[in-house]
Amino acid sequence: MNQHACPKCNSQDIQKGVMGATVGQVYMYPDKNFQKTPSTISTEYCRNCGYILSFYVDTPENLG
Repeated sequence: MNQHACPKCNSQDIQKGVMGATVGQVYMYPDKNFQKTPSTISTEYCRNCGYILSFYVDTPENLG
């Protein structure tokens, strides 16, 4: 993970997070193909103000 400053508050305290829901983890599927193996979704967020800098899938090869 690249350490960079938050564009909202300029804090350098950027952390990785994992998206979740009340009943489990949130997954990304290819459009119109729920038969493929999904990928978990991660984020980079500012621990100071909570701003989310990025969303990304952890295993993009699963979505191909």
